[in-house]
Amino acid sequence: MAGSEAGRIAFVRTQKGVAAGVIVERVPPRVAVLTETAARETWTEDKVFWVAEARVPLHAARAAAESLIGFRERVEEVLPLVDLSALWDVVAADGGRHSVGDLADLAFPAPGPEHRAAVAWALALDETHFKPLGAGAFTAHSREAVEAATRRKSREDQEKDRLNRSAERLTGVLDCTETFDATDTATRQGVTWLKALAVFGAEGDKDAKRGLELLEVLTGGTGGDAPERAFDLLVRLGAFHEDEVLGVHRFRLRREFPEEVLGEAARIEAAPLSAVEQADREPLAVPFGACGPIAIDDPWTSDVDDALWVEASGHDVRVHVLIADPSAAVALDGLVGREGAMRAASLYLPTGKVPMLPPGLSEGVLSLDGGADRPVMDFACTLSSDGLVTGFRVAPVYATLDRRMTYDAVDAVLADPASADPAAGALRTLRDLATALRKRRVDAGAMIVDRDDVSVRVVDGVPMLKRQAADSPARRLVMEFMVLACSQAGRFARDNGIPLVYRKQSPPEDKDPAAGLPFGSKAWAYKMLRSLKRAELSTTPEPHWGLGVTGYTQVTSPLRRFQDFLAHVQLKGFLRERRAPLDTDRILRAFGDLETQADALLTTEREAKRYWILKWLARSIGREVEGEVVAIQGSRALVELDETALVLPVPGLGHVAPGSRVRARVREVDPRRDRVTLGQV
Repeated sequence: MAGSEAGRIAFVRTQKGVAAGVIVERVPPRVAVLTETAARETWTEDKVFWVAEARVPLHAARAAAESLIGFRERVEEVLPLVDLSALWDVVAADGGRHSVGDLADLAFPAPGPEHRAAVAWALALDETHFKPLGAGAFTAHSREAVEAATRRKSREDQEKDRLNRSAERLTGVLDCTETFDATDTATRQGVTWLKALAVFGAEGDKDAKRGLELLEVLTGGTGGDAPERAFDLLVRLGAFHEDEVLGVHRFRLRREFPEEVLGEAARIEAAPLSAVEQADREPLAVPFGACGPIAIDDPWTSDVDDALWVEASGHDVRVHVLIADPSAAVALDGLVGREGAMRAASLYLPTGKVPMLPPGLSEGVLSLDGGADRPVMDFACTLSSDGLVTGFRVAPVYATLDRRMTYDAVDAVLADPASADPAAGALRTLRDLATALRKRRVDAGAMIVDRDDVSVRVVDGVPMLKRQAADSPARRLVMEFMVLACSQAGRFARDNGIPLVYRKQSPPEDKDPAAGLPFGSKAWAYKMLRSLKRAELSTTPEPHWGLGVTGYTQVTSPLRRFQDFLAHVQLKGFLRERRAPLDTDRILRAFGDLETQADALLTTEREAKRYWILKWLARSIGREVEGEVVAIQGSRALVELDETALVLPVPGLGHVAPGSRVRARVREVDPRRDRVTLGQV
């Protein structure tokens, strides 16, 4: 812009189209203008695409604004007469430079300021036919470029039309003038776009960006909280529940089983085991009157996949770790098997479970509490009283569950030396052996971090919390025998050259990461857990530092973890044919894919658990909560709350030593935005 331009009318492109203003002064690179509302704004020079010859007196702001409006209206009247395609036809062959004035002379018989402004406006909004060269000059695009741009613009116009139709449908639903129709294409497309924005954020895929555009049309803006606002709209539309778990959508986890998978599952339920599976599978020989296999679980567990049976064996004791064997009925390459591999594991949410295998199998005929003679893998470990393994045998058998007991019920029996429960003797033996096994692992270098956990279940929309004590004898004994079965299975695979995938864990870099903290305190446990390295997969048996064992492979949850299912396939294949079905490369690839999906499930479970715990905590706004300082971050203390086991920052307590007991007041809780504010009491 050159010369004295005060009073001249400038045009700029904005997100909403074109705006006009009267130039007040220019101080490069900025231009001060008076707008149509008589307000002053500052524009950058590079946004100004045209300065008209017409001038507006600046002595009165309101009068100047009215003159500006009148000029813009005259330009808009002329604008529809500007045919860039026709102009391009005239000048396309010469390949020269053309000013806005040149093109206006071709478009109109006697162009004035309004006509030249209209041509500039049209060129600014549509670069299909002309390419800007700078300094107000343009050149015609090649025919190929015009055709390509025309196709692109057509697609953009179609997308814009789709966006507008979706906005119209959803606005009707939000205004309660229309009912939500999920079968309507425009409605369904709009919901898809909003879901992508809510789930993946504004920087997500193409659908998320469309969701951002749709949100702006529906609400008149976007902003940094666009994903949350999209979520709120979806709740209003009925497309999302207010407690929706976004991880399910983020990782595209499938909740329902396809009909063909359910059909095959029904056939499996109704059919007997194959002749091969029955040939070498004998019933577990439990003496008459003796306590048989006991499954110890939470009361809500519906897929019972492990049980323990204690059998005398001379001076030693043989403990049978009995694990459900779904591979006895589910073929690896069948529809159910492939579906299980795709899911990788069961998804456990506070609101319910999404099983890896159809419920008729995992909670029915293949679950240990599904009836008599369930197919199981028997990991039989013979132990001396000090926990030394003196014998091990793995075999497919039939087993019938004697009884189910909850962890709390087992703890109650073990706490009562005079208990007359028929299982009391077996449970005491298991507890004593578990204590010996635990000591051996610690002596072997295991770093056992006992930390209470909190389980959360949603009943009728209300979160119910239960603290799970780390020192529960029942939980400890179950864990010890699961670790024993997994480590002995790994040793068996190693000794027999069976390709399996093991879990290894290296020790922390810091040899004493929790130095100075009271041993066993929450602060000590928090520091130790943060120092642990992630366990890794390996095709060779290597030490697992946290567990204190070597050659640990998972075999104890095949109804809910497909890696364990594959381990059963390998072990049984070797037992029957002295050769495992899958070679090392194939099983490593399979485990890698399963591990990726399992990480997605774990992330989703943690997200859902935290959301519901925060929702529970939201009922405590304004009241005091107690906890223990586990770490210091500047002027803040990280406090593990007693009731929820959440670790949250409390400002102003940076001077309090880790391990100290403190109280805090709940100021704010927003579960959906994962926001909690605690203050000092």
